[in-house]
Amino acid sequence: MKVAVMNFSGNVGKTTVAGHLLKPRMGDAQIFSIESINAGADADGLEVEKMKGKKFGELVDELMPLDSAIIDVGASNVEDFLKLMQQYDGSHEEFDYFVVPVVKEKKVQSDTVNTIRALHKLGIDKKKIRMVFNKVEVDDSVEDEFAALFGLAQSEKSFIAKPEAVIYANEVFERLKAVGRSLGDITADETDYRAKLRQTTDEDEKELCIRMVALKRLAITANKNLDDAFKVLFK
Repeated sequence: MKVAVMNFSGNVGKTTVAGHLLKPRMGDAQIFSIESINAGADADGLEVEKMKGKKFGELVDELMPLDSAIIDVGASNVEDFLKLMQQYDGSHEEFDYFVVPVVKEKKVQSDTVNTIRALHKLGIDKKKIRMVFNKVEVDDSVEDEFAALFGLAQSEKSFIAKPEAVIYANEVFERLKAVGRSLGDITADETDYRAKLRQTTDEDEKELCIRMVALKRLAITANKNLDDAFKVLFK
């Protein structure tokens, strides 16, 4: 499948959604990162292809022969992206889903409403627009924190919102940036860092082993959460 991840608001965790939720569960799907500035290496150690925001036609041409792809649209490029989608009539059909991540801040929720309405205005079927609730504390109620969005889903029936499509706050995502590795990479790492810790006398290596033991434990919890969220999101 081909999935576009977008929100008019920044800081909603699109990299987490594109790189950690979608990428490991979509086979060999390529990530296209749509942003105004050609950045260098991705902060999370993920292989992405950078593309400037207005090159929509080129993007569609590249997507056509692909079986799967993830399109991560930067907040500053969403407006241009949607305008060009309208200009290229029917181009939204190249995308199987539009995933809209949201966090609980009220301003972000307001921007999310505008994102949903902009997508719906293009004639995109509600079944293709999916919301994922990000950075939610484990003891928070998704229905309470995002009551306005669930109300919108009920009243306008323009998108799919399921409270189980949730990514819980987990410090693993920030820690991954520090080590420059992906969640999948950490999970697949079979090194016994506890045994290595007992064997080494090098202080730097000891510190690395302690950090990696904690990281792997956090990664197991995060991965289970992401497995569950993925299943619900595309059910």
